[in-house]
Amino acid sequence: MSNKDLTWKKLLQDFIKGLEKAIEELEKRDVENIPGAKKALLDRLNNMKIHFPKNDGEIFVKSIDDKIQNAFFPQSIDIVESFNKVLKSRTHEQDFVINELINGFVTSKAKAIASGTQVPIIDRMVEAFSTRSDFHIVDHQFYAMFGDPNKPKSYVKKQLQELVDLFGLVSKELVVEKDLRKSEKKIYVFYTFPEGILKILEEKYVIIDEELGQAYVSDAFDRNVFICMFLANIAVNRDNLEKIGGNYTINGISAIFALILLLSFMPKISVDETNPILRDPSFNEEKMSVIPKSWMMKQILEPLFEPLIKVVAYRLGGGLWLSNVIDSEINKKIHNQLRFLLKDVNRWILGELVRVDIPIFVEIANIWAEITVGADIKE
Repeated sequence: MSNKDLTWKKLLQDFIKGLEKAIEELEKRDVENIPGAKKALLDRLNNMKIHFPKNDGEIFVKSIDDKIQNAFFPQSIDIVESFNKVLKSRTHEQDFVINELINGFVTSKAKAIASGTQVPIIDRMVEAFSTRSDFHIVDHQFYAMFGDPNKPKSYVKKQLQELVDLFGLVSKELVVEKDLRKSEKKIYVFYTFPEGILKILEEKYVIIDEELGQAYVSDAFDRNVFICMFLANIAVNRDNLEKIGGNYTINGISAIFALILLLSFMPKISVDETNPILRDPSFNEEKMSVIPKSWMMKQILEPLFEPLIKVVAYRLGGGLWLSNVIDSEINKKIHNQLRFLLKDVNRWILGELVRVDIPIFVEIANIWAEITVGADIKE
């Protein structure tokens, strides 16, 4: 057996150990706010324990490789191709949930880089790049937006380069032989998108006003463009940690998609017809399902979250990503992080946590159903 196989086998074993801990904790609980919820989760966790190791972790392979990777991290060395695939795979429902998660992560990462700004970073980027139909901004405009006047320019420059790298942007130089004011040679630096991506943006977001003979950027150009750039950049540079923001990015992205897997595998709960949540106008029974608060207790899902982060990291970035998952940091922050992400991806309605069934959740849940039903038929 190769080292790769041994690593994957160990990751599966660690996940099964996490399931056993979660089952043990859940069996101790005697408080239940929704009748039948404890049994439904116990049944699901026990089923996961049986089915997840089968065929070398087939459920994980199909869920991560066929669904998450194809839609968010296409295997490509071309950022234009990767960006186009990610942009095309978005749906309205998915945009909201995934974008909320990734926006939260990117904002916290970018804040660490550009600490001088108060407005959300991605919103500022949208605002700046939409002012010109060629999607270029000059370096001094960039400094004014994100720089810290109290720090030396060399420091600011280094930090801004990190921001440019995070989104896969590029810099270009314009040489003016004679500057009008000083009659001397001047070099202007612009930040923009890679050439092929500019063409996609121009086709999709630039509107020509025939009457005025002007071009302007449409309102459809929004933060999703930068989130797709961020994902495409990770997909293409997954083997170059410096270009994607180091282990901070690896831990954050792996945690986000571990959470998506976790929520996708949770069973659907039927609430009693007298439950007030069914009468709440913001609850849509066809597109939402309830996640009982008792499931969210620290000891229940936490033992699954850490091994899932490692499973996601390994499937997306192999041994390099796995070796950059920081155990100590995750152990300290895991519960807070889980709750923080859950708040972003779900909503509270009348004291219950509600999952919105976006396409990626449904697709992964279907893989689970197909594999388990198929296994039951064979047996």
